[in-house]
Amino acid sequence: MDIGKFEGIEEIEMTVPLVKTKQRVDKYIFSFLKNVSRNKIQLLIDNGYITVNSLVVKSNYIVSSGDRIIINLPRAEKKDILPENIDLDFVYQDEYLAVINKQANLVVHPTYSAVDGTLVNALMFHFGNELSSINGDLRPGIIHRLDKDTTGLIVVAKNDLVHSPLSEQFAEKSATREYTGICIGKLKPCSGKVETFLKRWQKDRRIVVVSKLDGKRAVTNYETLEEYNKFSLVKFVLETGRTHQIRVHMKHLGHPLFGDSTYGGDNLKLINLPKNQINRIREMMEILPRQALHARKLEFFHPVFKKRMKFECDLPDDMKRIISLIKEYGY
Repeated sequence: MDIGKFEGIEEIEMTVPLVKTKQRVDKYIFSFLKNVSRNKIQLLIDNGYITVNSLVVKSNYIVSSGDRIIINLPRAEKKDILPENIDLDFVYQDEYLAVINKQANLVVHPTYSAVDGTLVNALMFHFGNELSSINGDLRPGIIHRLDKDTTGLIVVAKNDLVHSPLSEQFAEKSATREYTGICIGKLKPCSGKVETFLKRWQKDRRIVVVSKLDGKRAVTNYETLEEYNKFSLVKFVLETGRTHQIRVHMKHLGHPLFGDSTYGGDNLKLINLPKNQINRIREMMEILPRQALHARKLEFFHPVFKKRMKFECDLPDDMKRIISLIKEYGY
């Protein structure tokens, strides 16, 4: 968890009364801390800021009567987020929420290495103080995230009324997300499920790796939409929403996303073409200098209008161009 700078720690203590049904500790805490998202509670648990009976536990720990829970809640140092006039592609919006087709090279929220030029800076320009505040000073309105260079659909909350119900849908996976990606090679079988544990790499915590013993459970369903000689167009549906999940799972299968330099998608040896055709691949990587991944579909239940909302956006031009060249070159 990137706690960053903070002004201090607020300690909250609670004792679990008589319990009649099984309940995870993250859910139990979430039911009391109304202004803290469940995702943040899980991060606090993972990083040892929450203990049960003086012991560090996992988010799926089942609480028992008499358990003593200590929550050390960091109070983040407040920062002013400056509004920036960054063009956004609004797919839908009403007075409660907005759905955006995020472009590549756009970080979702400020970090200590990217303090401006983010989606949040753009949202501040468009909506100002309308955005929800539940996710903290650095992430107003943010319900879920996309990687900097992953394009596609993302929903943001304009006020606190819809933030928690939307966040809960993503936590419980009643909200669905479908991605489309271009992978190197042919997936065998052409459809299936990848289920592993994922964790941060000790040598570089910006990188996520598959772990056999510990980490967070991650499940990705995939289906080949189109198969070419050297590439595949693949649909992904997530059962969990871990950092870099699709990218890591495709590397794990030996079929990384084309252009993904972090996870082997720029490895020319995997594509296995004659030397006189390698320059074509390099040119393709210049056209698409990022991972070929797009959040194409998004579905959730509108907390106020009480109806299922479904959105879809077409592949971006750079991915369309790569698919066209794959077909043209017979790759």
